[in-house]
Amino acid sequence: MAETLVAVIALAAGFGAGYLARARRRGGRTDTVRLPPDRYAESVAEFAGAVAPVWSGQIDSSRTQMETAVGRLTETFGGIVEHLDSVLTSSSEALHDGQGGAFDRSRQRLDDVVDTLDQALTAKRESLAELHSLLSLNQELRQMSHEVTRIAAQTNLLALNAAIEAQRAGAVGASFGVVALEVRQLADRSQNTSARMVDNVDRVAAAITSVLTAAESSAEREGNSVTHANGEVQAVLDDLMAMLSRMRDSSQQLEQAAVGIRGEIADSLVSLQFQDRVNQMLEHLRDNILRFPELAADAATGGAPLDARVLLDDLAAKYTMAEEHKTHSSGTSAKVSESEITFF
Repeated sequence: MAETLVAVIALAAGFGAGYLARARRRGGRTDTVRLPPDRYAESVAEFAGAVAPVWSGQIDSSRTQMETAVGRLTETFGGIVEHLDSVLTSSSEALHDGQGGAFDRSRQRLDDVVDTLDQALTAKRESLAELHSLLSLNQELRQMSHEVTRIAAQTNLLALNAAIEAQRAGAVGASFGVVALEVRQLADRSQNTSARMVDNVDRVAAAITSVLTAAESSAEREGNSVTHANGEVQAVLDDLMAMLSRMRDSSQQLEQAAVGIRGEIADSLVSLQFQDRVNQMLEHLRDNILRFPELAADAATGGAPLDARVLLDDLAAKYTMAEEHKTHSSGTSAKVSESEITFF
């Protein structure tokens, strides 16, 4: 852009001087004079009056188009930066608070469910232990019933022997025989009662054994289910943790990329400030070109000689940037110093 400006300045400011110099050289040679001096000056004034507005209009048109395009581009970049900031903020909140917190809460709830199942299984195992204890007591009761049966049998045998001895004793042992008979009847009743107790104890033992077998089978299935549930819950938590870790890595990469893009766009916005500088340079050049017809008219009417120095000094008086002075003095393009750029 600076090279273009230099070319335009050189074209605008040097064209008249060069044109007049060539005309003067032609004027020094009597054999090539085509116009009288007055007519020549008028033609220069006409030339300046014709081309200067066109040059200025083209410069204004280019400046306006550039200003509009750069303004839209700056506005678009500004919107992109705002969107990136919004996305980064949302991503950061979701990554550091939302997802991690939800995962921790879900894991705590699943751990509570597994603890509840473990507690239920422990209570059932305690019930099984009570059933085993009850079965042991029933076995002792069965042994005691057998012992009563055995005592009743021995008592019956003793009563039988007593009755035989009373029979041998004759009339003297008659009363003793009656007692022996009563004892035998009591022994028979005790033996029958003991037999019924053994039957009942056996039925109770069978019922307890049936309940215990069913409870042990159920406890085994529940234990396997709880163990399987523990494994599945842990596997699900591991999968979720791995997925969350990948999402965090991906989010961090996206965040880093977004930060990099935002920085590059910010740098681009700073670089786009050249539009203000170029706009000022074009305005200075436009104003200087517009003065060219005035000076040419003065020269044509004999008011003042056509001197390029007047235009150049007027142009230099309006410079506001260092590179304008450098370009003016050297005639070549000058680089813009970064320290002169206003950052926003």
